[in-house]
Amino acid sequence: MINVFDKNIFWSGALALMAKDLQEIQRCLVLVPHPDDESLGCAGLIATLVAQGTQVQIILTTDGSRSHPNSRKYPADRLAGIRLDELRQAMDLLGLKNEALKYYQAQDSNMPAKGMPGFAGLADRLAEDLIALNPDLILVPYELDPHCDHRATHQLMLSALEKANIPRPRIWEYPIWLYENAVQEDIPDLQPGETLALDISDYSALKMQCIQMHKSQTTHLIDDDPTGFILLPDVIANFTQGKEYFMERKKINPDNTLDKTYFDALYHTSADPWDFEKSAYEQDKYLATIAAIPEADYTNALEIGCSIGVLTEMLSERCKHLVAMDISKTALERARQRLGKSYKVEFLLGGIPQDFPTGNFDLIIMSEVGYYLSMSDLLLTRQQIVNALLPGGVLILVHWIHFVAEYPLSGDEVHGCFNAIGISHLDAKRTADYRLDVYRKT
Repeated sequence: MINVFDKNIFWSGALALMAKDLQEIQRCLVLVPHPDDESLGCAGLIATLVAQGTQVQIILTTDGSRSHPNSRKYPADRLAGIRLDELRQAMDLLGLKNEALKYYQAQDSNMPAKGMPGFAGLADRLAEDLIALNPDLILVPYELDPHCDHRATHQLMLSALEKANIPRPRIWEYPIWLYENAVQEDIPDLQPGETLALDISDYSALKMQCIQMHKSQTTHLIDDDPTGFILLPDVIANFTQGKEYFMERKKINPDNTLDKTYFDALYHTSADPWDFEKSAYEQDKYLATIAAIPEADYTNALEIGCSIGVLTEMLSERCKHLVAMDISKTALERARQRLGKSYKVEFLLGGIPQDFPTGNFDLIIMSEVGYYLSMSDLLLTRQQIVNALLPGGVLILVHWIHFVAEYPLSGDEVHGCFNAIGISHLDAKRTADYRLDVYRKT
């Protein structure tokens, strides 16, 4: 196989990580498909974090039992035990105690990928561990690293984050087999600033010791399987350059407000990308939203992010005039078609905060929109909403609370932002999937 990944370009384009970039990391989770991936991919970073007092936890997702499948001296059970001991020895060198290790024992080279039997159970288990640790940083193999277990581990992380409902951690991906076995489809489309380099020269000798702890993989300890795996010196050399390299891709670490092109692509693919019209979840949420609106005569209301107008139609029955805005022209046209020539509803094409409408409102609804914004844009939108609300005006917030990789914020972060401004909190509801909060401006 000819590797098509140019590691020299990858390395030369990396931004240098400074000590200050790591200081806020109090808890770090390292997801490791096989014993030795931690030493190869991030031993230097682990040592750096341990030295500054960061709590580091390692989760080994497979049993590591299949590197020498034809060995009679070292059958799968024995090999798994040896490799686990090697990992513990490397951890000891890094200053990590046995309690810092958890292992899931999926079968090496056969770890369940998303949708396969056993995957959901592993995701539930990882979600529990994520809640317990609440990491600031997750280290995980690159999404398309050319090994099935590495890819499955990445999928497991994303699925577990959707279940865990924890504050969004930073996610740094480390390459292992990308350096040696990549085909064109594996190569990351990296933007400037998405590759990071950490100078680990102070820990170079320690890192090599950690790698050498994995004797079953770096030596001919297992000598009765000529087809067995071994880490060759030129492979190890990818990880002993005095620096460690990570990817902090915006795809899974978004910090900018999602723009019009994101929504245009969704509506181009589907006329109803979130199944607003038929979803039982959406119907329940809409009914709860309408029920949460305090009884009053609302003269002028604003719906931020009306999409195709399913909730808009219901809201129009509760107010004399409604401004319904959305960033997608396609969605807005469908909303117009749904409501026909309703004199109550005025449609506005635009996104927040830049296109926030002028005027004052006695009712504002923002449902499933806030997490598309960067924190700076959410703070600006919050101020716009407070300024636009009339005294006694009501604000309804409703948001999905699970992790979504491409969303800059979580639903809980959005609602927490509004809880901090001191307007009266009238009501709150939280289900397994969404939260709803009602506020009144005094």
